[in-house]
Amino acid sequence: MRIVATKNRKRKKKFPWRIVLDNGRQISVPSQYNFKSDFIRTHGCSLVAFYMALRYKGIKKNMQQCLAYCRKKLKRGAKYPLTEIARGINMICPGKPAVYHKSMSNDKLEVHLKKGHMILFEEGSPIHTVVLLRDLKTGKVWRFSDGCKNVTTVEKENKKKCTNEKYKGIVIVK
Repeated sequence: MRIVATKNRKRKKKFPWRIVLDNGRQISVPSQYNFKSDFIRTHGCSLVAFYMALRYKGIKKNMQQCLAYCRKKLKRGAKYPLTEIARGINMICPGKPAVYHKSMSNDKLEVHLKKGHMILFEEGSPIHTVVLLRDLKTGKVWRFSDGCKNVTTVEKENKKKCTNEKYKGIVIVK
């Protein structure tokens, strides 16, 4: 896995980073605050995770197509909960690759990351969805959120987990 800065001036603002996976797939990392849609700007973190998970599985939909699909097929409150995001990924992708868990230990999260799986993680205060991926060459765990990338640890992220009954959870995308 490599992380590359976007050079194209038109795309740079909305998609500042690209993840190039070992199998050649590319995942653009969206910055939700630079979209025209008001919903994406304010509550789009779960949509960004949905978009990145679909790209991870090789299905190309843009952010507006993801929003239209979610509005048509999924239930939401203020934002889309991870249960609905996992259901949406399983509706689109063959083989039901997304599995929802209410919570998970650090060891189990570490095992999934070592296998090369993508993790969608709900943080609390403020409630926010982030994407975790592990670089298999360097062993670093990368956290993608709001068009930014940070190196983190599983312990740090698990401490921040959401406790709200409606939104809490973890989605493993295989």
